[in-house]
Amino acid sequence: MHASAIKKGCYYLIPGLVFAIILAYVGRFGFLYAGADLQFHANRIVEFYNNLRQGNLIPVISTFSANQIGSIVPTMYPSFPVYIGAVLQFIFPPVTAMYVLMWVQLMTQFSIAKWVSKELGLSLTESTTAAFIYTMAVPTLSQVIQQWLFGEVWAMSFMPLVVLGLIRLTKTTTNNLVALDKKTILLLVIGFTFIILSHVLSFAIVVGYTAIFTLFLLIFRKNRLNVLANLSVAAVITILLSLIFLLPFIIAMLGNTMVTPAATELSIWAAPDWHEFIKSTFAIAGDARFKTNTVGIIAFLAIFGVLVTWRKQDRFTKVATLVSVGVIFSGTSYGWKYLYGTKLGVIQFPHRVFIIAIFLLSLSAILAIRHVINKNWLRNTIYVVLALFSFGVAVFNVKYGFVDRVNAFAVQTNYKSTAKHPVSYTPMANFKIHNEDFKNLMGYWVTYGAFDYLPKNVDFNQSLQKKEIVQDDKLLKTKATSVPNGMVYRAKFAKNTTTVIPMVGYKSLKYEVTDQNKHQYQYKINKNKQLVIKTTAAQVNRLTVRAKTPATTYIAWIISLATGVCLIIFGVRDKRKTI
Repeated sequence: MHASAIKKGCYYLIPGLVFAIILAYVGRFGFLYAGADLQFHANRIVEFYNNLRQGNLIPVISTFSANQIGSIVPTMYPSFPVYIGAVLQFIFPPVTAMYVLMWVQLMTQFSIAKWVSKELGLSLTESTTAAFIYTMAVPTLSQVIQQWLFGEVWAMSFMPLVVLGLIRLTKTTTNNLVALDKKTILLLVIGFTFIILSHVLSFAIVVGYTAIFTLFLLIFRKNRLNVLANLSVAAVITILLSLIFLLPFIIAMLGNTMVTPAATELSIWAAPDWHEFIKSTFAIAGDARFKTNTVGIIAFLAIFGVLVTWRKQDRFTKVATLVSVGVIFSGTSYGWKYLYGTKLGVIQFPHRVFIIAIFLLSLSAILAIRHVINKNWLRNTIYVVLALFSFGVAVFNVKYGFVDRVNAFAVQTNYKSTAKHPVSYTPMANFKIHNEDFKNLMGYWVTYGAFDYLPKNVDFNQSLQKKEIVQDDKLLKTKATSVPNGMVYRAKFAKNTTTVIPMVGYKSLKYEVTDQNKHQYQYKINKNKQLVIKTTAAQVNRLTVRAKTPATTYIAWIISLATGVCLIIFGVRDKRKTI
């Protein structure tokens, strides 16, 4: 029993050490290589960290980050992984915490994929190998380390739960009788909930493919009512659990006219053709390494391995491979060159869908070997070789496709908002950040994400850039201090004067503006979407501006947390009944 526990522990320990070694190699010089996406998510993490540090659990607007102008980003983006990153900032130095966060995500992805593989009938060794090559696939690793697609990589960690839930859904009944399957519903609920609480577009993608899968079941399967019943129950519970994000998000969207993230132009990278796909898969040239618009070498070869040994493969392996090919094709340019101009273009990068294929093909690779090789020792040897090959390919791409290039071309910079000419790189530039430089990422910045969900037509003027009060069309020398969901401005205010505050205002939010005498001011939102008040005859040298957390947000939290607690209680009861 003891030896068995140690063996099972090693199946987590060894991959965990491998992930740690790769991340330690990337950050061995103490640098965090920050590009546009990392800077955006670092701002979000620091915002939540400072709010938690000062006792506020629910950030509504950005005042410690995102130029400190009151952006509604905390409300508009799912924040489950952000809370994890914020907690790690309490434990580790800033840059170290970001690497630990990457490791936690990789281990989460690996552990879930391993468990799902085991549930699908793979042995301990097989499930570990499948999960390892899935997590180590170049495109998934690139999204974590290089592109820092933070919400997306956390969302994709939970996608295998949805895949398992949908597979179980086809087997719940063989006729049209309704029989709710608690495990199937729970898998779908957990998977969908954590996906939407991590990344909205990933949720939309998974829902889209789920709809296609459901349509297939409704047409070709006999258990139509059962499918609809289980999915409906799962959908209702998912919505209740997700209200913590959905309700504030919907209210903000309906109550404001905002700048939403724009779709980029469709490029061969975003939606590859077969030439680009194969080039990125077998990347030797420097410009093709460590890309995300592929499924990786092992997944690609798994397709041909299954096709060559088709007669020896079971039904699941064949179906998983064919579905994977369909998913891959759906993310290429052949269809998207017609669809990208529609509202579906909001997906931005159609190759996002490849992650589903990577997971299924990782399973297919292992199952194909099982069905062809009869000798256990030979099978296990091949699994080890496959894992080592996956590691080798990953290290090659990390070194030559990212670390060497970024060390050669990235710059270490004093990225401070107080500089006379703030540093402003093009969105895809990289710069090196030490622990002591980390806070500078929260200063002046104009890269992707900097102006997401600001009120429409806002001008990022000198008042907002410098965080200075405006009276009589003149900037006042102002000392701005961040507080949870607000700012404190210290300046010599003129009496009885219209005063423009360097904070944007949203119609869906209520603000509280008070001075050092606790006098509360009425406010308006001007044409530039900034808050405006008129000072009184009293002397004012300090203004505190706070956005109030809407009552609907508290209600959403209560409903979601209560639903979660009920699920845990029912789960514990069911488990006790089975013992």
